[in-house]
Amino acid sequence: MLALYGPLRPHLQIFVALTLTSTLALLLPLVLRVFFGHALQHSRGVLLTLGVTSIAALVTLLVALDQLAQRWSPADEGARIIADVVVDSLSERRGLALEFDALAQVESPQRLQRELRLRITWREPPAALPRAGERWRLLLQVSAPRANSNPGGFDEQREFFRDRLQGRATVLPSTLNERLAMAPGGLLGLRERLAFAVREAVVDRDAAALFAGLAVGATGEVSREQWQTFSVTGTTHLVAISGMHVTLFCWLVAACARALWRRSRRLAQLVDREIFAASLGVPAACGYALLAGFGIPTQRTVVMLAVWWGLRLSGRVHAPFDALGVALVVVLCIDPFAALSSGFWLSFIAMAALILVDVKRVEDSSIAARSWRQSVVIWLRDNLRTQWWISLALLPITLLWFASVSVAGLIVNLVAIPVFSFVLVPVALGGSAIGLWSASAARPIWWLGERVHEVLWPALVAVASQPWAAVAWSPLASLPWLGVERPAFGEVMVTALEAGNGAAFIVRTRAHALVYDTGEHFDSDGRAAERLVLPALRSFGLKKIDLLLLSRTHAYRAAGAARLMQGASVAGVSGGGEWPGAARALEDCTVRREWTWDGVAFSRFGERNGSCVLRIGFKNGSAVLTSPTVLIPERIDAQEAAALARRARRGELELAATVVIAPRGGSPAAVTPDFVVAVDPQWVLLGGREGSATRRQRVASVWQIPVERVYALADQGAVTLHLRAGLPPRWLGHADLQGAPLWRYDPRH
Repeated sequence: MLALYGPLRPHLQIFVALTLTSTLALLLPLVLRVFFGHALQHSRGVLLTLGVTSIAALVTLLVALDQLAQRWSPADEGARIIADVVVDSLSERRGLALEFDALAQVESPQRLQRELRLRITWREPPAALPRAGERWRLLLQVSAPRANSNPGGFDEQREFFRDRLQGRATVLPSTLNERLAMAPGGLLGLRERLAFAVREAVVDRDAAALFAGLAVGATGEVSREQWQTFSVTGTTHLVAISGMHVTLFCWLVAACARALWRRSRRLAQLVDREIFAASLGVPAACGYALLAGFGIPTQRTVVMLAVWWGLRLSGRVHAPFDALGVALVVVLCIDPFAALSSGFWLSFIAMAALILVDVKRVEDSSIAARSWRQSVVIWLRDNLRTQWWISLALLPITLLWFASVSVAGLIVNLVAIPVFSFVLVPVALGGSAIGLWSASAARPIWWLGERVHEVLWPALVAVASQPWAAVAWSPLASLPWLGVERPAFGEVMVTALEAGNGAAFIVRTRAHALVYDTGEHFDSDGRAAERLVLPALRSFGLKKIDLLLLSRTHAYRAAGAARLMQGASVAGVSGGGEWPGAARALEDCTVRREWTWDGVAFSRFGERNGSCVLRIGFKNGSAVLTSPTVLIPERIDAQEAAALARRARRGELELAATVVIAPRGGSPAAVTPDFVVAVDPQWVLLGGREGSATRRQRVASVWQIPVERVYALADQGAVTLHLRAGLPPRWLGHADLQGAPLWRYDPRH
């Protein structure tokens, strides 16, 4: 069956049609029962369900294999192409770079001519930024999507598989880069124009980013600080257009339709009131969902609204979960890979919990309130109970997916939901709609929104700054049978994260932890600490760092240190070079320091104004350090290497190591022959974005070891060195512990 992927492409639409047809056939018994009250015989219904489910699963698998077969081949990693590109997403800022998805038709080289969808990064975009729908000719360097090569890290392959993307590309500086055609009119262009108009009209940058997200789901300008505050306070679901916003818009349009129906005698004669309300409310909700990008929460909401209206107008008795079940199947018909998104699980679990709460509320509503005070008390009680049950229902999936949960959200949402629903969302929609017609007419609306934002935002920040606002915990870290190992006394685990052009190491003993660098590089601005180090720490169950060691104290490493300190407790900081204006004391690595944690010996040293070097090994009583040992001289240069070798010859320090981290990504110019002799490693661990055979051979030649003993993080992913006194190092590759999910399968091999 796997050999069928080749012929799939010409007939992809047929297979998609088969998938939808078979899935709709699965839905048929439910539709018959819901709308017509008919029921199939039990045995026949079970057989039909099993048969259709099997067909749907098979065809979906074939389509998935076709999708995987279109992925950019690792054999063409880094290839340069000239492509005709059509931008088909809203652009987002990533530091100084611009990122967007695009449909690319490869023009040259001829052997790579094909059509594919790429996520494109433009590091130095032109002043006239590319807009949604525009055609460009670009010189691109294309790479395959990367797997999750770090513990607890982001899996790019899964995201690209879910979003139907075949590769990642970077725009290279060239005179060939030019705009071929302006964007035609369309929904995507309208979304971008509305988002741009919002950002132009609203003075406050944070408020403008929030309003653009509420109006058209354009959250690309929402800063990391804003996302962090929303996450800690449990209000992330309010930022982008969610099911709640779509439902509110539907009810608003339906209410206006009912008011129009009451005032029009002709309408009253032609159509029933509720049919007229549904005919306007549901399409309006669908239009709003499309304007927001038609994500999973909005898909689910539109389908549920349509089913709810259909059930209500049919006059049939139906179970509370019927609409949710239909919505679930239809969402999977629209996108069979929707289950790979966190929004799928959070959205449907939240709705299931809400339905259960509503059923119980109906059962408990026998006593009516007799005064407005009682009404307020009952409203508060019901809202608290609803939020409590929804939070409880979402707790397991939230912890599994994000390794954290908001405690403050239970209280904050009592105020935030009404403010967002009845003030900020109407402001964003009204200001955007009126702003297209007249910017001056929309100015009072934006003024009102900014004033509300000025009151709301400081309050959210104040809550988010409380230590109790959110709890970070990875449940998988406490389950040793799932592959999370912990070092015993007298053992140490050194995890080298795959950080591209940066470097990051997490060192664990039985009761202590050390972080060496945070993976930062130029223009990363602390993102590596958030995306690499903090998730890895959570996956190991670590909340406290005894020592943060920075190889050099450049600005971008300082940004990474700041991000790490926001997400974890850091007891001490040490680094190479000065850190003027640091918020806390920094111990210079020039001063040699030795210490022991849980039977493991550490030594930290460096040259004046140079890099920080860390050596890890074992002591036997008063004896010198013995193997196995690890040496991390990640950022030293040739001058420092020569100076360290001279100190080693004088007996001032020990450099010999079983495993050495190749300085500066394995550059031969970073070390000297006497330094190599002093270290005399058995293994070399190689960082950087490239792990080709040629590069590994060059590194092996420099360090005078067999090429098989060069471990390249770029090719093999993060690795943990398990060191025990008197035993050789044990290598634990992170990729080996992950298994082989579907999105990592390559049907071409």
